[in-house]
Amino acid sequence: MNVLFDEWEHLYKGRFKELQQKIQVGIESAERGEVLDAKDVFERLREKLKPKRTQASQ
Repeated sequence: MNVLFDEWEHLYKGRFKELQQKIQVGIESAERGEVLDAKDVFERLREKLKPKRTQASQ
């Protein structure tokens, strides 16, 4: 049981560190003004998913 917990903890800590690094990259991009308008991002996602929704409903 302890081995499973140790493995889980190792994976959790690795994933947490990875997320922290990605957040830092995002913060640095935002500070440089390299941001996207959320409205545009969601519209692009909707357009990208539209064919899949059509295909799933058939």
